[in-house]
Amino acid sequence: MEARQISVEDFLSSNKTRFIIPVYQRNYDWKEKNCLQLFEDIKNIGTQSELKSHFLGSVVYVANSDTDSIDLKEYVIIDGQQRLITSTLFLKALHDVIGDVNLKDEILESFLINKRLDEKNKLKLKPIKKDDEVFKKLLKNDFDLIDTNSNIYKNYHFFKTKIQSFGDYKALYLGFKKLFIVHIALNRRDDNPQLIFESINSTGVNLSQADLIRNFLLMDKEAEEQNELFEKYWFKIEENLTSENISNFVRDYLTVKQNKIPNKDDTYEAFKLFVYSQNIQTKELLDELLEYSKIYKTFLFPHNEIYAQNLKNLKQLKIGVVYPFLLSVVDSFNKQLLNEKELLRTLEIIESYIVRRMVCNKPANALNKVFASLFSDILEISTFSFENFSKYFATILFSKKGSAIFPDDEEFRADFTSRDAYSLKNIKFILLRLENKDNNEKVDIATLSIEHFMPQTLTNSWKAKLGDKYQIIHDRYLHSIGNLSLSGDNTQLGNKSFEDKKQILKGQSRLKLNQYFINATTWDDKEINKRANLLFEDAKILWQYPKELDLKLDLQNSDKEFYTLDDDIDIREKTKNYFKY
Repeated sequence: MEARQISVEDFLSSNKTRFIIPVYQRNYDWKEKNCLQLFEDIKNIGTQSELKSHFLGSVVYVANSDTDSIDLKEYVIIDGQQRLITSTLFLKALHDVIGDVNLKDEILESFLINKRLDEKNKLKLKPIKKDDEVFKKLLKNDFDLIDTNSNIYKNYHFFKTKIQSFGDYKALYLGFKKLFIVHIALNRRDDNPQLIFESINSTGVNLSQADLIRNFLLMDKEAEEQNELFEKYWFKIEENLTSENISNFVRDYLTVKQNKIPNKDDTYEAFKLFVYSQNIQTKELLDELLEYSKIYKTFLFPHNEIYAQNLKNLKQLKIGVVYPFLLSVVDSFNKQLLNEKELLRTLEIIESYIVRRMVCNKPANALNKVFASLFSDILEISTFSFENFSKYFATILFSKKGSAIFPDDEEFRADFTSRDAYSLKNIKFILLRLENKDNNEKVDIATLSIEHFMPQTLTNSWKAKLGDKYQIIHDRYLHSIGNLSLSGDNTQLGNKSFEDKKQILKGQSRLKLNQYFINATTWDDKEINKRANLLFEDAKILWQYPKELDLKLDLQNSDKEFYTLDDDIDIREKTKNYFKY
């Protein structure tokens, strides 16, 4: 490693040199406020003679040995791309504004182009692919089809406007010449670019876990191999999932591989440790990640897969904790180990398990431990076969105790018919699934809202309808599922009387859920309970407790209750069998 101070002028004006932003780097993302700070710094040091220099930061690079020759030196920028690109945009804007021909030529030939090199290597700076397309058009003054929403174009236009407004072009050029950086040259043979990059960025703006993972996989490769791996694998992974989902995807991938869930903020460190411990080759790893990303894409964006509707239901429930298990399940289906019937049955059981637990107020954090190793637990059963996968899956769920229990029909009925259903975060989903049960014409959840038939604020008319115990009935049953429904426009219903609501629903609502109200002759606690129990009969079918699948296996520790330190439970009176460290 070699580090020394150098002016930005000398660094950028090196002859026959290209500065390459590698494919694993983020897009150029400096905004106007960053550019304004740089412009003000340049203006101040350019107009104040007592100021001799201004430190811009560091630039870390490694020579690209694939192309390094007497005719061209390429520097792969590991850290500092934002400063380099922004400085170049300032120079391009200054070049376009000034009228001094000699100064224009000096800026162009010293900082923007390699005058005597071929067209391919003429531009001194090469950003990553998307930014590069805009940058090339900018340098060629091709503004007709340029992406005006790009940060490259926006910041160039910002500098141009500020320079024109200020007017003293020579002072700005002088200010630019007073900018200094520390440039750190790495030797790929002796230095570890990844460790140095991590150290530099540990004190700056945090990179996402996905950024760190991408850099880790590609940074230590030569440029040609970097490009091949990026184009063939990583670019397609990002295309499948979008960059904001990469971190969760890798976390779930690690869960599949290790049967334990990494801390969300430690995904990158866990990934590194996994790669090193398994001694996995990058190409082999990326190939597997790409295949898993295709499956994961169906979880995030269900389309026309045979299991799309099941996944849409799970997605609406917002239970991403099941994704590691589903990755293994769908992978087995893709490899033709698991048939379609078993796949769909398994997805139905998952939905039943989740909905019943949610209605019965079971802790959601217990699901992390349930699904992290569940696929491996099923495979380890001595009699296991994929032909009966759903049976083995259901049997293990039935064996869960304590916070991981699968509520049976009796417990499900008790909570479904009596609890405050309105407070359930997925109550709209539950009502919609009940509405669409046996309906050929499905209803869209986006157009509907929750409606209380007995209104949240009682009018005199409603008090009379409910009778002397109106306050007790209202307090106890207002949010009961027997009093809840869906409406396309509940502003029309509001606090209207019992008869008025019936007439409005009869004339405007085609929802099956509202037919009970339309046919009712009265409304009180008995009617609310009656409707709640009728809805339960449908719910019991939709979210079955498939006890007929129980194989009565002798599962180890099936009679034990497991708790971790983050479980909200008092274990002082419980018998401790063992602990796992």
